Amino acid sequence: FSNLQRINDPKRDPEVVEREKRAGRRHLEWCCKLYAQQMQRGGYFLHEHPNMASSWSEPCVANLLRQAGVERVRADQCQLGQETPEGDPIKKPTGFMSNSPALLEELARRCFGKDGLCSRPKGGKHVKCLGKIARQAAVFQEELCVSILRGLRSQLKIDRRMHDGESGSRPLISSLST
Repeated sequence: FSNLQRINDPKRDPEVVEREKRAGRRHLEWCCKLYAQQMQRGGYFLHEHPNMASSWSEPCVANLLRQAGVERVRADQCQLGQETPEGDPIKKPTGFMSNSPALLEELARRCFGKDGLCSRPKGGKHVKCLGKIARQAAVFQEELCVSILRGLRSQLKIDRRMHDGESGSRPLISSLST
């Protein structure tokens, strides 16, 4: 569903491309079905895809986004710890969809740097998220993981499902889809 795949698809075997797209749609539909089940039982879900991925316009995702309480935010992952091993920031605009307002609030961090400069406290110049860098950036950084957990914890406290030092009695988040 990524822009890079869309650019490279014409250079590839059309049958392979179509087979991969069918498999991707099946997986996406399955994830959306799980998300709907999670919401029906009073739980939360978190879905992540690149912000400009075509998956956001797939019918199953669009239908889910029309459900009451489901929202989507954009995060620039440089604001959530995404960087090269050398410490250069990787912007990586990412879409997050969830039925947890506190979780989305925690993740909705944008970079406001200009001319390729990063607005994170450490600063730096963004590197392009291509090739080896893109493969490395597919791994969630610790700061992003902690933000997800912090947002979910806040939501559980808001819902009075959790107090300090306690955990819920049932799983309340289903999956992180990439």
